Order: sequence, then structure tokens, then C-alpha cells
Amino acid sequence: MRALLHVFRSALGGSLRAFLRIPAAGHAWPKGSRHVRPAGTTPSREALDKLAHAVPTFADIILPTAAPGTFTYLVPEGLMGEVGEGHRVVVSFGQGRKLLSGLVVRLHTEDPGLSDIKSVLSCLDTVPIVSSKQVRFWERMAAHYMCSLGEVMLAAVPGQLVLTSTTKLIAAGGERPAWSGDPRRDALLDMLGLRNEITLAEAAELTGMRDPMPLVKRMLDEGSLLIAEEIGDTYRPRTVPYVVLVEDHAGEQALHALFDTLERAPKQLEVLMRFIEQGRCLSDTPRPVTRSELLRTVEGGAAALAALVKRGVFRIEEHEPGSDAPDRKAVPLPELTAPQQAALDQVRAAFPTHPTVLLHGVTSSGKTELYMELITEQLAAGRQVLYLLPEIALTAQIIGRLRARFKERVAVFHSRLTARERTELWLRLLRDPAAPTVVVGARSALLLPFDRLGLVIVDEEHDPSYKQQDPAPRYHARDMATVLAELHGACTLLGSATPSMESMYNARRGKFGHAELLVRHGRSVLPTVERIDIAEAQRRKRMNGHFSQDLLEAITATLARREQVILFQNRRGYVPVWQCETCGWVPECAHCDVSLTYHKQDHGLHCHYCGRAYPPPAHCSACGSPRLRMLGFGTEKIEEDLTLLLPEARIARLDQDTTRGKHALERLLARFSEGGLDVLIGTQMVTKGLDFGNVSLVGILNADQLLRYPDLRAHERAFHLMAQVAGRSGRRDAPGKVLIQARDIAHPIIGLVVAHDVNGMYERELPLRQAHGYPPFSRLVRITLKHRVEERVVLAGEALARVVAPWFGERALGPEPPLVARVRDLHLRTVLLKLDRGNYQREKAVLATALERTFGMGDHRSVRVVVDVDPG
Repeated sequence: MRALLHVFRSALGGSLRAFLRIPAAGHAWPKGSRHVRPAGTTPSREALDKLAHAVPTFADIILPTAAPGTFTYLVPEGLMGEVGEGHRVVVSFGQGRKLLSGLVVRLHTEDPGLSDIKSVLSCLDTVPIVSSKQVRFWERMAAHYMCSLGEVMLAAVPGQLVLTSTTKLIAAGGERPAWSGDPRRDALLDMLGLRNEITLAEAAELTGMRDPMPLVKRMLDEGSLLIAEEIGDTYRPRTVPYVVLVEDHAGEQALHALFDTLERAPKQLEVLMRFIEQGRCLSDTPRPVTRSELLRTVEGGAAALAALVKRGVFRIEEHEPGSDAPDRKAVPLPELTAPQQAALDQVRAAFPTHPTVLLHGVTSSGKTELYMELITEQLAAGRQVLYLLPEIALTAQIIGRLRARFKERVAVFHSRLTARERTELWLRLLRDPAAPTVVVGARSALLLPFDRLGLVIVDEEHDPSYKQQDPAPRYHARDMATVLAELHGACTLLGSATPSMESMYNARRGKFGHAELLVRHGRSVLPTVERIDIAEAQRRKRMNGHFSQDLLEAITATLARREQVILFQNRRGYVPVWQCETCGWVPECAHCDVSLTYHKQDHGLHCHYCGRAYPPPAHCSACGSPRLRMLGFGTEKIEEDLTLLLPEARIARLDQDTTRGKHALERLLARFSEGGLDVLIGTQMVTKGLDFGNVSLVGILNADQLLRYPDLRAHERAFHLMAQVAGRSGRRDAPGKVLIQARDIAHPIIGLVVAHDVNGMYERELPLRQAHGYPPFSRLVRITLKHRVEERVVLAGEALARVVAPWFGERALGPEPPLVARVRDLHLRTVLLKLDRGNYQREKAVLATALERTFGMGDHRSVRVVVDVDPG
């Protein structure tokens, strides 16, 4: 929430309180009204005597700053009874007296002992906008991730609950003041006589003054005008138009008759056909269709839709987003298989003694059906459910199944929603008894105002997307889900086919409950996984570009059977590196210490850290040689090569570059799901939550790249990615096949993927983690220091290392430059600390003290410090 309230321009001289005529007691204006204050208004003697004998009330307020803790303000008599916990208030902050909107978390009579305490200026709400449970959750999050409550509040509260402040000038009333001979003053008074009020921006334009503040201040002092301040929300509720088929035309026979009628109106017929397709009118699971959704698929269809409405074929209904949309019918729960029922019984049996349960279910085992059974139980008990997914945009299939099952009870919350849509859901959950009771969302959905939460489901709990990187709070949604559930007395279910090391460790030592579902649903079986030795294929001349002959033959055979293929290469762009053949020079970003990736689509070199683009060089910048070659390959290169090798195949690419538009991802996945594509090439986006029944072949093009990344979780992540993308194959009756291309085909991690051996992966990695004191045997904290001057960041890192060394000893690593040591012109140094799990809170307090001693004052104050607890 950007809670900064700019009431006047910073050019205003003197005291803002004096300019606004705000008395010391802090008289304020409530939300939705406007109080006009003439110059010189002061409290009466009786009011001052009453205040002197009253017991003062103070408010502890969260402000949107990085400063720790809350700030205490006096609640003036005029606001007693209006200011409450969970309300937004306006306060003056800092020496500059700028106005901020903050959140009241506590009212009390404990004198803070300050000689000059400021007062609350205004209360902006009549009812709370956050709950007490939310505030407690924020406090837990801020304490664990070593950030401020203000930073958590900024991450939590929707942007449209940020306030706007519009200052207006109003005529003082009575007779117009006499002419003064000042044409600017007189022009203002004339305009106020015509319009009653004008804004400061309009006053500047009218007078031709760049800064009208001095003139306005003189007129205030002489009493020729007054000032009013309106502070209010930018949020306004809205509705969404849905297209509804009129009942007379529902049913197969009626639709066939309608087709005959529309034969001579092809555009109207196309709109009708698209509606039937999108709304699944002839299936058992019809769904509502919005007007915008329908018209996106029919070029120039607005006039045809209007004609169909006029004919009485359709009607347009307005519904609030997430409310009871038309034509949505619930579907019954399917009968669970014996393995599913056994796993569900294990989960239910574990919940009474273990509020958090890990469900290890192989890909395509039907974990979602278990989730739905548990959701049904919670809804029957009148409780809410939070269903977390790592990337909401990739899981439209799951959302569709949930909405078909639970109708209007399902709401979706994620970063791709507009600010208005996020605000609507927030306020509905807070104030509407009929609000959705199942919220499906990405990690930010944890911060919504739940009041009767019964179950939190964290699907694909191993996924690194659950970790927030920037800005603070840098929280992990999986870990915070257990905290949120604890505050509500709810249960947490963690589900994955490849559980994280931490979750497996907690389940095996008894901290979490544990349930398993190790067979695929129905007649599908786990795919067979084969290895292809690239080095041997090159020696035998069986490589065609980046494709082995075996992989090409498998793709050709799959397409001949009219089945689909997924190819996985975890690097986007055309080629990752250009290099001079003469001296080895590689073009790098001018603002980051990283090589540039070539994107052929726009013929440019791109930095994937700061986003800058550069023209491709014609000559080497070091030696002038024109001999430049391309090294490596990304998804764009794979797409081009495969198009040349298989010109008849319908090929598309799924990566960050092809899914930038709001609906680009949904359209691409819909094409693939409906059989409009034969081959889908993608980065790790293709590994997450996709369920395509016609995919029978998966190819992993470069497994070595995944295994050689310099990170303690490299092998774990490589196993997860390969096992998850392999799980996209053979999810129905047709058996699946996975081909892994690598040079080091004997690597143990590849062997574990071939064997689908999750437990073997755990047994191999756990002793290595224990030997080096890494999670789950410790808690990591990574401190990153940033400054434009490299010498300063080096000295600051050395100073921090000296302060923490007496306590942490060899458990403090660094300072050292990270893999990319300069980003956006800022030089970086990192210090990694391994905190003892048994002494975690005390060591974290030691670290906080060390950071304050090093960066709180002195030479290193200008160095930016980023603290990342449990880095991903």
C-alpha cells in the first residue's frame, strides 16, 4: 500500500500544521465528510480544561516504512469513539511533517513518556479493514523474516485501499473581498465566485504561477478563502457483464433449430458457436461466459452479439466479480479409488495429532480429488479453505474443476488480477457474509482477511515460486501457511509428487503427519524414462543440431500417432552467449556483471537481470575481430531448429517471452489442450500443474545444465524439475515415455529420475546436508549488501563479518561476491549465516544487534542491507 498522502507540494514554506490550521489537539475530519476551517480557529478554554483532566488515549500505529515496530500517537478528544483497532488513520511523520496513512493495531492509556507526542489527524474508516488475526499473522511474519510491520502491511493491503488526498480552495463566504490590485489574487476570487471551489492545480493554471502556495497562504491569512481537505478511497465496486442463453433456446433440439435460422448470418452463427464451446452448453459442466471473454474469440463480433440479444437469443446480465454468476451448476464428487481412499483416511487420521500433514502422491495420482473431498467437509462445517498454487496462471484446469464443483464459493487471488479485482475480494472477505469460502491463490493469498479458516492446502509444496524474493517480506508461503493455520486453529495439507527435503525431514521425524498415494489414477502408469548420451551420439554422428537421432525419431513416431510432445529446456532466448572466436570476449550488460542473451525475435541482446536491451555487435569490442559465434541454446533456438526439421508439425513455445500479454498464457495452453498444437517447448513453466491427456512423450534436452548450477539445492531442484516434467507424460491410458539427453548420463540424480525414486533422492542428499550443516539441520540467513561504490560494500562486508565472527565462527561464510556481483550498477557482497535450529531465536536476535551496530550509524549507513531468512 502506497500510503503516502501528498496534501500540498513540498515547496510550501513554514509549518504544515499552521498552514492547515490544525490545532494542537488534532481536530480532524472523518471519512466521507468535509470540514471547513477558517483561519485562526483555536480550542476554547473549556475544551482545554476538559482535555487537561481527561485520561489520554494513545494509538499504536503501523506506518508504511522500513522502521521496526509501531509508532505511538495521541488520540485527540475529537476522534474519541471514531478511532478503532484495524482502522486507517492519517498522521504526521518525521521532521518534514509529511502525512502518512497508518493502521491502528492497539488503543491504550499507557503514556509512552515522550515530551512531544503527535496526534492522530484523521480517521478514515468506520469499520476495520484488517482483522486482529491478520495483525498477529503480520507480527509473526515480520519477526521471522526480520523485516518491519510496515513492509508486511505494504505487501498485504491492496493498492486501491491506498488513499488519495485532493486539496481544494473554497470561497470564505459573505461578500466578495475588495479588489486589491493583485491580478492573480483577484482572478482566484473571481473563479471561486463562479465555481465555489477549485483545486490547487487549477489555481496554478489560472494564475500562471508555477507554485501558487505563497499566494494561497497570504489569502488564507487574510481570510479571503478557506481550505477543505477530502480524503477518501479510490475503490468503487463494479460489475461484469455475462452472456446468458435465453431459456427458450436451451437444449440440443432448440440449438439445432437456431443454427438453421442463422445460416444467412454467419457472424452471428460464429458468436453462437463460440458461446456454446466456451460455455460447454451441451456438457454436464456448463460454465458462465463473460461478454469480454466471448468477444475476444470472435473478431468484430460486438455487432453480431448485439443482434443476437435483439433477436432474443441472448441476454446480458450484470454480476459482481466472484458473485453468483449465471448458468453454473455444481457437479457431484466422483467415487474415489481404493488407493485414493486409503490416502484420504491417512490424512484424516493424522490431522488430530499433526495439524500439518504431508501428502506424497505421484504425478497423476488424483491428489486434487482428495483436496476436493477435504474442501467439501470444511464447507459443510461452515469453514473457509485456502488453496495455494505456485503459479496461478498455469493452473486454469484446477480452477475450472473447483468452480465446476463448488460454484460461486470459489474465488481466485493472484498478481495478474487488476488492483480493483484484488480490492473487491479483500472487502468481500472482510465484510460480506456471503463471500467466497474457497480462495485459490498464489503466495500473496496468505495475506487475505480470513475469519473462519479451516484448511490450508499447499499444492506442489516443493516449488521455489512459493518463496518471495523482492521486496520484503521475503517469506516462504509454505512455511507461513502453517503459521496462518495455527492462528486460526486450522489444518495444513502439503501436497507434492516430489516433496522438498525440509518437508520430508519433518514428516519422517514426526513433526508433520505423513500420507502416501503412490499409484496413478485409473489405468495410467508412470512413464518409462530413458537416457541418451549426447557425447556418444556426437561421436557416432547421430546428432542433428541439439536433437539426438533417437529423440527426433521418437517425436516423429509420436506425432504420427496423433499424440503430443513436450520438450523441456530451462533457458529462454535464442542463445545464452555470443563469443569472439579470436580472443574469447563475451558481450556483457553495462549495468550488471552478466553476459547478454540473444533473442532472435527482436534481433537484440537482453540482460535478464535489469531488462536492458542492446544491439548485437558486428565486431569484437576487445580485439575488433568480426568472427563472433553463438554458444548454447535456449527455447527460441529449439523452436526454430525443430520447425526446420519437422515443417509439418504445429510447434509453440511456452516461456516468459511468449506469455507477456494478460491472456497470452491462457490462449496458448488452451490451444495445446484442445489439440491445436503438436509440440510445446518450454522452460520450467511446462513442469507445473499441467494435465494434458494426449501427451505421451517428454524430452529433456540438456540435463547437465540443471545439475551444475552452483547452489546447495541444485541437485534437489534438478530432480524436482526432471521428475515433474516427466510426470506430464502418459497421464491417461496411453503409456508415456521420457527421454533425457545428457553428457553425464551416469550422474546419480539422473538415475533417481529414471527410477522415479523420491525416497532415494532424500536418502542421498540428507547426509550431505548434515555433513555441511545445511537445511534441514540449520536455518540459513543470507545478508546481501549493496552500494554503487565497490570499495564501500567490500569494507561494509568485512565490518559485518568481524562483528558476527565471535558468535557464529565457521558458521559465518563470507563476505564474498555472489554469482552475479553487480546488478543495476549496484555492487553486491553476501554473508551467509547458518543458525542453530535449537537456538534459532537467540541467534537471530544476535544478528539483529550486529546489523544495528554495523549499519545503524557511522561509515556504513549508506550501504543497503537486504536480509533473506531461509533463502530459496
